[in-house]
Amino acid sequence: MSTVEILQVIQEPLWLIQCETPVPAGFPGLADGAPLSKIDLNNLLVPRPDCTYLARVQGTSMDGAPSHIADGALMAVDCSLTPEPGDIVVAAVDGEFTVKRLEKRANDYWLIPDNPTHSPIDTSRLGDRFEVWGVVTYVFNKMQRGRHR
Repeated sequence: MSTVEILQVIQEPLWLIQCETPVPAGFPGLADGAPLSKIDLNNLLVPRPDCTYLARVQGTSMDGAPSHIADGALMAVDCSLTPEPGDIVVAAVDGEFTVKRLEKRANDYWLIPDNPTHSPIDTSRLGDRFEVWGVVTYVFNKMQRGRHR
């Protein structure tokens, strides 16, 4: 099971340079003269600072399609959002945090890993030992340089 380390969000602007020209993932475009501006990452990624926290993933249960949330990834989690089926959530299960996809099957909710080598969790059997702590809104995976994973 992937566990989650909870981190605090610092509520100060974090300015980075943003290229305002979209970067195609298909045929290369021209980069000369692309307009640049500044973007505040906290404003973009943390629209509700009092309800948002960061969490670091420990484990491989979400390291599969479609999310590809790798071990060590950093997630922005919004606890003001009502979780819906299909959302990736941070949940407390038996006193430990985990990150999984929330699904509804019949009348029960399940926590589903994206990695098929991990088992789903039937939350109906957990009672008060299960609680959703927020919906994952952004994920930051560190890219491996110079090689494919």
